[in-house]
Amino acid sequence: MTLVLIGTDYREVPLEDLDRLSQARESIESSLVSKTQESTVSGAVIISTCNRFEVYLDCEDFEAATKFALQTIADQSNFEPEYCGQIFKSISDSTAAQHLFSVTSGLESMVIGEEEIAGQVKRSFTSAMQSGHASTALVQAFQKAAEVAKRVTSETGLGSAGRSTITVALDYLEQRHGSHSGKRALLIGTGAHARVVVAALKRSGIEDISVFSPSGRAQDFALSRGLISIEHDGLSASIAIADLLVSCSGNAGDLLTKAALETALRTAPAGANPAKPLMVIDVSLSRDVSPEVESMPNVDLVNLDVIKRHAPVEHSDAILSAQNLVGQGVEAFEREKLERNLGPFVSAIRGKIALWIDEEVDRILKRDGAEAAEAARANLTSSTNQMLHEPITKAKSLAATGDEDDYRKALLALFGDYSV
Repeated sequence: MTLVLIGTDYREVPLEDLDRLSQARESIESSLVSKTQESTVSGAVIISTCNRFEVYLDCEDFEAATKFALQTIADQSNFEPEYCGQIFKSISDSTAAQHLFSVTSGLESMVIGEEEIAGQVKRSFTSAMQSGHASTALVQAFQKAAEVAKRVTSETGLGSAGRSTITVALDYLEQRHGSHSGKRALLIGTGAHARVVVAALKRSGIEDISVFSPSGRAQDFALSRGLISIEHDGLSASIAIADLLVSCSGNAGDLLTKAALETALRTAPAGANPAKPLMVIDVSLSRDVSPEVESMPNVDLVNLDVIKRHAPVEHSDAILSAQNLVGQGVEAFEREKLERNLGPFVSAIRGKIALWIDEEVDRILKRDGAEAAEAARANLTSSTNQMLHEPITKAKSLAATGDEDDYRKALLALFGDYSV
């Protein structure tokens, strides 16, 4: 198995192109694991977030799989193959594992240590498993990544501060407009990111939160979280009285254009302060809020581009500790992978020994009876287990450094030359 990463992120491509790739995620993943003669891939998991688009593959041939994957990405996203070749990097094995572990731990995010990335990776992995796209090798890699991310959070505190794109946006607006405590917020969207947004709003002191869903799921989302659900005919009025508008829908369409907001603000109730600023946060990759809204008076728009510029740098000691834990995780992952490669070899040797024991027990059974045969089996099994313990332990130790091949050949010569 070769673990391959073909990926790009916010540092390499415009957010619009990341969104375009994200829209094609399912078709790309399905095409990569299709059973065609072209496919050299036995498993695929795609991580697609507002920060990145990364394809993890289980394959035998790095060059062939990379070429096939880049062409598939280009075909499914309608990008030119040459452009995909420029924006995507390709790495393999321990380097790919290190990147996956770093991403899952929040070390590669726009906001270092962001709280939602581990959940995003888990959802991508779960989706691939449910679709039958995640091979055993990829399952092992992603499970190890989750394990490392938990250690980073618990031992460095890097991911425990609740940092995310939404908290950076809220902090930025608080510096500009004062405390959020007691203000009124309207949330648009009820997807996976909305849960993180609601928690961040409440931590900032906002309790009056309404929610609108373009797909009609606001009522269920609101009921389970103590929010106020808004129907389509009440959206304009809700915008008019809001202090803060947060959109994370990804499919708000033309709801949040300049014209739509101007119309809503004109309907503000009597006595409302016309000079009150409307804070608008757009944390959707596909830009729910039209950029022209930024030109409106008394509207302060914060989108992912603004968040990227104002994302804080976490404490260097915590980052260094997290990187060390990632390195340890990669070493353990590689060691475990090499040890797993000995599985067929160990099974073959134990199988050969078991045949010898069966032959000897049969002879004793015919000569001395069942009771003697059963005692002989117990003694022989115990003795051979003790005999095998040291050489197999030695083989596993050498496997951890990749030096077990000669030792394996010696054991095969000793126990018999058979296929493993």
